[in-house]
Amino acid sequence: MKKTVLLLMFLCTAFAVQAQSELPYSKYLGFSKKEFKENKFKYDDETNTWVLSKTDGLKVTLNILAIIADAEEDVRPSSKDYTILVQMGRDNQASSVMVKFYNDETYHKLLTFLKDNGNDLVETSSGKLVKQQAFCDGYAVELNMTQHIISRTSARTIDYKAVKNVDESYNEYKFIIQTDVEPWSEYIEKQAAKQAKRDAKGKKKQNVEDLM
Repeated sequence: MKKTVLLLMFLCTAFAVQAQSELPYSKYLGFSKKEFKENKFKYDDETNTWVLSKTDGLKVTLNILAIIADAEEDVRPSSKDYTILVQMGRDNQASSVMVKFYNDETYHKLLTFLKDNGNDLVETSSGKLVKQQAFCDGYAVELNMTQHIISRTSARTIDYKAVKNVDESYNEYKFIIQTDVEPWSEYIEKQAAKQAKRDAKGKKKQNVEDLM
């Protein structure tokens, strides 16, 4: 009996470790069309993407009421807002998963996951962008944080004696999983064709180094 209990405890621990080490959002890489539809994803034929978006309805309602009452609306995204975009390649294979969100706690959970499970973790920063890059389960993974600073002067306060400064700064987060499948869509092909015409006319793309 004791051996059975110990075995069950070991199996439970093993399953817990496996669940913790599974790459978040990687399940969408293997979704079928049926599974995308069952999970409320919308398909865009031109870009060959599956998209799931959520907006906090309560906050939208409160902002509408604020506008009606001639009060200040909060233009920051809600921490409950998110978008999951799966870019497909040819033959219904997923090329990448991009998750955009605004929840600080979710960001720290994903950052902890990369530090605990990622290989060759590298952090870079430029201006308001902080990027974490690593390899997990054979995929290239990015976790980005972009700071958006929105400081503005509101209407006068209720007593009409002072001007109220409103700080609506927020962080936008993106978690990206890249596979070795090339992205493909009608839009990508159109853009490539346009660039090929520019190149044929000698109008190659210029970057900042070309202009030195």
